[in-house]
Amino acid sequence: MEEFDQNETGLPLPLEPRRLRAAIVIIEGGRLLLMHRIKQGKDYYVLPGGNIKKNETPAIACVRETREETGLNVWLGDKLCVLESHNRTEHVFVAREHRGMLRLGGPELAKLSPDNHYELAWLDADALRRVKLRPKSLLPYCLALLEGGDGSTPQA
Repeated sequence: MEEFDQNETGLPLPLEPRRLRAAIVIIEGGRLLLMHRIKQGKDYYVLPGGNIKKNETPAIACVRETREETGLNVWLGDKLCVLESHNRTEHVFVAREHRGMLRLGGPELAKLSPDNHYELAWLDADALRRVKLRPKSLLPYCLALLEGGDGSTPQA
């Protein structure tokens, strides 16, 4: 059964479709690769990744988006988690291996402006605790991996 909201006339409207996203955890030398964003005055960090295209699996989208955004080729390990929010489902994978020259690319490079900032950054666990990671429910998973765990049983 489809869910509906109502518009100002009281007629039902279909709810906004769920956005599907794939993201990757890349750890090197005890640091996590993140995309630092400053957008409309908001300063936050996200994992590299992006939208899953029609007829694309989360794993394929993860590899494609990582290559586009970071210049890195990745070989996926396990799926770390699937996060559900109001209108988004995010599939998060762990990189088993990565190679290439790190560089900002793809639409992120094309959309770069003073009001829309993208920057790749490596953060250790202490630095990660001090920044705004989105979605914030990722924090315990990422900290568990950085602190030597497998991420499967995040600490609260």
